[in-house]
Amino acid sequence: MTEEEKKNQTSGVEPPQVSKREQLNSLLSSVIDGYDPSDDEGSAGMLSDYVQRNIDDKKKFSEAIQKDPRLAQVFSDVVAGKRSAGSALARYFGKDMLTAQEGTPEYDEIMQAEKERMDELESGLAKEKSYKANVEKSLPLLEAKCKEAGVDMNAFLDKVWEQVVFPISEGRYDAVFDVLQKGFNYDNDVKDAMAAGETRGRNTRINQMREERGDGMPKGMSSSTITQQQKKPKRSAFMQAALDA
Repeated sequence: MTEEEKKNQTSGVEPPQVSKREQLNSLLSSVIDGYDPSDDEGSAGMLSDYVQRNIDDKKKFSEAIQKDPRLAQVFSDVVAGKRSAGSALARYFGKDMLTAQEGTPEYDEIMQAEKERMDELESGLAKEKSYKANVEKSLPLLEAKCKEAGVDMNAFLDKVWEQVVFPISEGRYDAVFDVLQKGFNYDNDVKDAMAAGETRGRNTRINQMREERGDGMPKGMSSSTITQQQKKPKRSAFMQAALDA
């Protein structure tokens, strides 16, 4: 019992009741990464995907059990703690289940399975060794970059894990699309913004020079004035004579 519960019990105050909906939202948030009950459409989609994955997994498991019902007994004994995996296999498949006469299809299958196991084990060890070597090499470089940029390295790595690595590990590439897309286009976006800024600045300076110098013409005689004068209709000789009279 927590201190708050003890205090409420002593004071006679009933603890706040949690609704079934709140309990459900709390449960879903704990099992579905990024689940947000306030986002109806988004949470509905995530819940639908989660349920569908569970349905698919159960279907695959059921199909495997139907092919060989002895697997159900093996899993049941292991889950119940009745036997270890090895002893459960021996109990329901026999201790000689992995022995077969050389040259038979069963022998070839066992040898192929053993080869796959060893290849996977060696590949895993090689990847782990490479990963550790890369981490030791890259962490000092990352620390220097974070220090130069004024960024806390631990906070940066936490964001990378939460926004990139973890969603990808769950196959949720849509969750990291915006983050990666912004990163991929960052340089081009900066260049476009700088080019747009230079163009605006250049046009502003040209307009300012025109106002100050009047296009290089004497004051009051800018190019716009000349253009307006040129657009005046020519007077006929008769009209000019009348005006000169």
